Amino acid sequence: MSTVDNGSSVELDAQISMAQAAETAGATDVDHMNGAAAAYNYIRIADLVQSYWASQQISSPILDWGCGYGQVTWLLRRRQVPVISCDVEERPARKSIPELASLKIDRIEDPVRLPYPPESFGAVLSVGVLEHVPDLAGSLREINRILKVGGILFIFMFPNRFSWAEWIADWRGISVHPDRYTFRQTRRILEEHGLRLEKKWRRNLFPRNLTGLNHQAKALYGRYYRQVESADKVLANWYPIGIFSGVLEGIARKA
Repeated sequence: MSTVDNGSSVELDAQISMAQAAETAGATDVDHMNGAAAAYNYIRIADLVQSYWASQQISSPILDWGCGYGQVTWLLRRRQVPVISCDVEERPARKSIPELASLKIDRIEDPVRLPYPPESFGAVLSVGVLEHVPDLAGSLREINRILKVGGILFIFMFPNRFSWAEWIADWRGISVHPDRYTFRQTRRILEEHGLRLEKKWRRNLFPRNLTGLNHQAKALYGRYYRQVESADKVLANWYPIGIFSGVLEGIARKA
């Protein structure tokens, strides 16, 4: 059951509290969940993945690849979705977050090689991860290797080459995405590694993380997260304005 209607405020508040706890512990990398508009992105993602799981379109288990603090894993487990988490980074501030401190996260020593047997996952989640790997081709080969035949790669928050927000971030000197992509490039890269892009969409015409803004500004923006989400879902995929959306997203399947 989705928690958007009857529990989204609980999950939003929880993620914001997680970010505050991490900041108190010295973390500086929690812009992605320290405001309601940003945190809701993860609820949206968890609901989409859960819908695929509930309809038996994917088999277990699911790998939360590059899980970061583990907030998506936490959301999926609340939805009774079996998930395994891994990351190359150790985030000491996670120990200060009660909901996430006890999560078992597989620490990966190699930035490309994954420590799992072939065809051991029904799905892999890339939530703002694929664009940061040092060897994109190598990582996609590994994802192909560990996915079962017919398994799914969920791609979320893949930076769009034509994003207006990225242009502003460049101008401000705060962009963390030197590489950005088009759907044509994304499709080609995936097909070269045995993955067929079967669904695609754009999101974040309206920014979510609001990097660099203070908490008061994020809280004001976050009051309207539902309206932002509803408008974004339509406008981000409305030609031609949608071309300038922040991210590309999609679902690719192993042949």
